[in-house]
Order: sequence, then structure tokens, then C-alpha cells
Amino acid sequence: MKRGMFLFSAMMVAATVFSQSATEEMIKYNKTNVPGVSYATPNYDVKVTAAALKARLEKDAKLKGANMNGFRYYQAQPFAELGPLNYDIYVKVATIGKKKDLKTVIYLLVSKGNENFESSAQNPELVNNMKNFLNDFAATYLRQYDTDQKIQSQSKVIEKLEKENKSLLSNREKLKKQTEENEKAISTNQGELQKAKNALNSLKGSK
Repeated sequence: MKRGMFLFSAMMVAATVFSQSATEEMIKYNKTNVPGVSYATPNYDVKVTAAALKARLEKDAKLKGANMNGFRYYQAQPFAELGPLNYDIYVKVATIGKKKDLKTVIYLLVSKGNENFESSAQNPELVNNMKNFLNDFAATYLRQYDTDQKIQSQSKVIEKLEKENKSLLSNREKLKKQTEENEKAISTNQGELQKAKNALNSLKGSK
């Protein structure tokens, strides 16, 4: 029964992850609402998501970014997932909602220049590519990145505990050796003490 409940819970989590999808909406940029695409998920930490997105764009895609108006900005650079042209790409990762239903949201804005952000009314193919990029990013890259981070974190915990265990075992051996040496010293001391007492008694008896 417990195994069945566990499998059901795992399936529900997986379903939640993959039921999320990117949507087009108006996004606030530089105090103005502009068209863009967002992806909201309750499954990933905002710091991990931001780091994964930066790695995906800058490490894997080799884009060069800078910070601008609260967004990470990639000016006039090629990104094949969006299309054949050079684009100005703006990304931001934030949290929305209250503590009980907090979600991490990825915002993506794309312009061909001068902050003229593309919408589906102007360029449906590009916006569709934007959605596909975020969907694929969350389902594959972010998921793997998050798992890798957890593996690294757990490995560090194990490494630390192994070092502590090694130190404790070493201390135990030292204490064991010290105890054996102390017992030997006590035994020797007691033998010498008894000899001294015997000698004293002999001297007293010879009076």
C-alpha cells in the first residue's frame, strides 16, 4: 500500500512538472508593460533557476550578457532556438505568489532592436519559438541542472562526514593506544610500588 502511494505521489509530481507551459503575457520592463513570454513553476528554487538559465545561455550558447533594468540582457546576438537572426534577448527570474503557493517565474523578452519587443500579433513564429525554448529549458536543462546541484550538494555532505568519521576513528585509535600505554604504566608502577613496600617491610623486620 505504501509503495503504491509512493508511486502515485511520484507520478503526480512528474505530472505537475510537465503540465507547466510557457505563456505569452504583458511583462513589466523599465516601468512599462511590454509583450513577452513567461514560464511559472513551483518545483524549482529561484536561485537554481537563475543559475541554470545563465549557464544555458552563456556557457552553452556562448552569449555575452549584462545586467539591465533588472533583466539579464544579451544584445544583438544569434540564438538558433529563436530563429536565424540576431536578437536582443532579455531574461529575468523572480518569484510570485504567497508563501504557500510560491512559484518561480522565468520572463523572456525578445527584440530586434530599440526595445521594440515582439508579440504573437507581429511575429507568431518567434513567440512560438520563445515558448518552446522555455518549455524545453524547464523540462530538460533546468531539471538536469537542479539534479546535478543536489548531487553535488549531497556529495559534499558525504565528503564532510567521511572526513569527520576518519578523524573520529583516528582519535579513537589514539585514545586506545594512550589507554593501553596508561594501563601498562599503571601496571609497572604498581609492581615497583609493591617492591618498594616489600623492601620497606623487610627493613623494618630486620631491626
